[in-house]
Amino acid sequence: MTAMMIKSTTDYCSNILHSDKCKNLPFHNFAHTQEVIENVFLISDAIGIQLEEAGFIAMAACFHDTGFSETYEGHEEVSKRLAAQYMEKVNCTKREIEVVLSCIDATKMPQNPHDIYAEVLCDADLFHLGTSNFFYRNMLLRKEWELFRDIVMTDDAWLLHNISFLEEHRFKTPYGRDVLEKGKQENLNKLKQLIQVK
Repeated sequence: MTAMMIKSTTDYCSNILHSDKCKNLPFHNFAHTQEVIENVFLISDAIGIQLEEAGFIAMAACFHDTGFSETYEGHEEVSKRLAAQYMEKVNCTKREIEVVLSCIDATKMPQNPHDIYAEVLCDADLFHLGTSNFFYRNMLLRKEWELFRDIVMTDDAWLLHNISFLEEHRFKTPYGRDVLEKGKQENLNKLKQLIQVK
């Protein structure tokens, strides 16, 4: 997977993610996709995945949220269809397409990766759970759920939902467990402090 091919894939997905349905998503927008692509290369490099293989995970990252252009719930199935159509058009092999679709499939909640490539994408997608950016990203997700899923929660209910999510979540890669887990635990402790303050 060449840098040029990743660039053309990113441009292709950017057009989809800037479409009417996607551009108004506060969380699952092109900026998120760009972050996930960067995270894929960061994690892959840290755990010793070759650049060419990382490129296919990055391709999956490009497409993983494009399905929001057609539907909110179950968007991963649409993302997989769009990825397969594109990859066939640019003459990717059957095996390459399978790797990318398997990665996208694994990002469904709860995440269920079956190989190291999918594990990298899963951790890249939820990278923010282990960073100081968590609370800002979380605010965007809450807004998105209100606008696009009609899920409106009280502050307490939202805090409890996130505490439960972080407690149940497990990073999949050695990088996630060694580096991101520490930040996630700090964020979890902050959430618990907030619920106690109330």
